[in-house]
Amino acid sequence: MSAKARFNKIFRVRNLGKIYATHIQLSRATGIDNLTQKQFWKILKEQISIISRKTKSNSYTFTKYKLKLVSKGRGKTPREISIPAIRDRICLRALCDLLMETYKSTISFALPQDTVKQVKLAVNSGQYNSFIKLDVSNFYPSIDHDRLIKGLRGKIRSETILDLINSAIKTPTVSKAKKDDLPNTIGVPQGLAISNALAAIYLINIDKKLSKKTNIKYFRYVDDILILCDSVDVVNITTDIIADFKKINLEIHDPIEMPHKSSIGTTGEKFDYLGYEFKNKIIHKKETNITTARSGSLEKLKESLVSIFTGYKHSKIRSIDFLTWRLDMRITGCVFQGKSRGWLFFFSEIDDESMLHQLDLYVEKLKKRFNVVVNQKSFVRAFHEIAHRRHETTYVPNFDNYNIDQMKDLLQNYFNKTITNLTDEEIEYEFKKRIDRQSRELLIDLATNSSAS
Repeated sequence: MSAKARFNKIFRVRNLGKIYATHIQLSRATGIDNLTQKQFWKILKEQISIISRKTKSNSYTFTKYKLKLVSKGRGKTPREISIPAIRDRICLRALCDLLMETYKSTISFALPQDTVKQVKLAVNSGQYNSFIKLDVSNFYPSIDHDRLIKGLRGKIRSETILDLINSAIKTPTVSKAKKDDLPNTIGVPQGLAISNALAAIYLINIDKKLSKKTNIKYFRYVDDILILCDSVDVVNITTDIIADFKKINLEIHDPIEMPHKSSIGTTGEKFDYLGYEFKNKIIHKKETNITTARSGSLEKLKESLVSIFTGYKHSKIRSIDFLTWRLDMRITGCVFQGKSRGWLFFFSEIDDESMLHQLDLYVEKLKKRFNVVVNQKSFVRAFHEIAHRRHETTYVPNFDNYNIDQMKDLLQNYFNKTITNLTDEEIEYEFKKRIDRQSRELLIDLATNSSAS
């Protein structure tokens, strides 16, 4: 199927409605127009019709994106996130689906933990004694528009589609809209549904080249690059990669000049990648490579556990049931809208079980500190359920499988929601809205684990 045929199918009114229901309607984020979901529902059919009609006639215009600054820590420049208006989010999600389908045989959108699994196999193979970690400087803001569109033409011939993508990346991101706001001339705005796909497409040729090399093992997750190789090749490989990225107007932090951004070392020493830490450890008098969670990630999880107990302490209701439910969610994670969410899902590739026991002990200490008695779930058991029985376990909740009665029970008993006179459709919406909010909290623990977060 051609990209244009896919475009016509994806941008049908009916499909756009499904996209809104599946990906957009639960979000509380508002664009520069400040239009809320409640206000948008009243004009949903009209707006979806506008998207379908105007995108196909090449006359669709994006509203300026709203700027949101996200802290990356003390002393670091905050990340600029672009928040589209609700109608534009539907359009951008449809564009994302189009790109994913068009490039599904060309680019990989592996989860971080899946990438880490491959890194573990390569490290433990003993084939490589050195690593090169490279960080791309200002990756998204540096992507060249002309070069990106030229690359897209390899699979997308339709000017209608290319113009729509071009319009999406040129739409300015502003704190307050003004008449004299200039279009964006370089970079892909972060936070759009199409951002990751376009970034991956921009690096297709480099990924292909490095993946074919037989003397290295190449990994890239957004702008974090890891190469495993032999020590004699480190300098040449680093030099070549920096040159390759420079050819497409991207700068890589030199590991010699900026060792805090990029680094070189041996696989026998400790190094981290995507929030995981790889280190050697003596077990039964034998040196073994251990994969664990980076200390910063562990501390962030502990802080979130404290916040749950603190929230209970200062709550007017002080529901032990809700405290237990929130603790269980933070410990096990959950499945919602087809996605596995939570700390243990992200770190499902660790093999440091002692850390899991420490986390269970930490929860017990918090119970004593806050003087509460709860029978919460266990990090150790949840990890084993995820590792060995992911698709059969009921220990980790799968909210996609909840029926109406289970939804009612959760709304009444845990969220203290009155459901009298609500239709099944309204109950399902109220349920999903609350689960979405709680599951988004699980992502906070992982916010610093990778640049893609």
